[in-house]
Amino acid sequence: MSKFLKVLLIGVFTLLLGSVVLAQDTTPSGNILVWMQIANQDQIEATVTEAFNEAYPDITVEFVNYSPSEVAQNLALAIQGGTGAPDVALMETNQVPRIVELGGLVDLTDRLEPDLADFNAPALAAGVKDASYYAVPWDVGPVVLYYRRDIFEAAGLPSEPEAVDELVATWDDFFAVCQTIKTETGLPCFSLNRASNYGDIWTNILWSQGIGWWDEQDNLTINTPAHVEALEILGRFWEADLVSDDLEWTDGWYATLNETALEGGTVPPVATLPIAGWMGGFLKNWAAPDTTGLWGVVRLPAVASDGVRSSNQGGSSYTIPAQSANIEAAWAFINFVNSTESQLALFEYGDIFPARLSAYESPIFSEADPYFADQAVREVYAEAARNIPNANIVGVHSNVIGTNTDVAIQSYATGAASAQEALDEAAELIRLETGMQ
Repeated sequence: MSKFLKVLLIGVFTLLLGSVVLAQDTTPSGNILVWMQIANQDQIEATVTEAFNEAYPDITVEFVNYSPSEVAQNLALAIQGGTGAPDVALMETNQVPRIVELGGLVDLTDRLEPDLADFNAPALAAGVKDASYYAVPWDVGPVVLYYRRDIFEAAGLPSEPEAVDELVATWDDFFAVCQTIKTETGLPCFSLNRASNYGDIWTNILWSQGIGWWDEQDNLTINTPAHVEALEILGRFWEADLVSDDLEWTDGWYATLNETALEGGTVPPVATLPIAGWMGGFLKNWAAPDTTGLWGVVRLPAVASDGVRSSNQGGSSYTIPAQSANIEAAWAFINFVNSTESQLALFEYGDIFPARLSAYESPIFSEADPYFADQAVREVYAEAARNIPNANIVGVHSNVIGTNTDVAIQSYATGAASAQEALDEAAELIRLETGMQ
């Protein structure tokens, strides 16, 4: 965290605290229990804890660490059991709707009202029920296309971001680029596992078009022509043998990202990586530290020539369970850690991409990043974040839908069914499990 941001955080919140004292003659105090994963706790303690303690010396924060999915699972159990919930729970945004549906969360509408327009709209919508807001977005996952400059050059293609961005404007364009890379270098364009595919790229193609898994009447739509077409886009890459079969988040996948030798290395490196902007921090810090200066970042390809070149993958949100005995202190913590100033400090430290739009006006978004050959990659992330379409992807039944569509994609990828057949079967199973039409 820079000294400037640290001083700014302390100064801003000291002033804010002073105004609260004058207005209420009191400030929140007492103990609060916060559930979040250890990585997020570490990031908060490294950036904003000192300033928070300066602003709220009478609040003691205790952290209990779970994985993001465990936070949601354990919170659901606590809500259903009527006891055991924390004061603050940070969970994946895609888990929020099913927790909201259970009830048992504090209505944050009045507290959020002044800042509603400053939050990423699709992320904010995940916590809405009956026009009330029950969750506060912390970060989002604007999807971009990472690419290897050295592999593009070896294939005789432009490697500067402006040229590459134009070169991969659509998925048809991207397919042609991948064909050239395979022909000229023999290297795969990106990883796209068949038998255990997670469905992230398929979902990103849909989301970029504002197409969800259900319509405005909550009718399931995963086997409509647009969804089939999105799956068949991926099918072209499999059929042309342009992708590797490495599964994401495995040692083999990390090796393809960190390999610097284009020939004779341990594994063939991949030329591109379509994924959210938070991957930038992963690449530079632990996934591919040996490849400093080799990567560039451009917008995600669109389906149509005039289409949106953005999607969302990931993100997290704060909630306050109604069981909390210290709601005011819980809100003070969330409001502080989720302020524009805090979000910038966290982003600068660990690439947690801000859910607050005002953060994107900061000068740090124009800074050159040495890992990306001095490209101002945060500008690409910010543009993608501003343009994430609304799509019915995150909802009460998202887990069930995602599990079944993953199986459908795997069935199609391995040749067990056509795209239409695979998605038809998934739709039938989802309707049986959820009662959706």
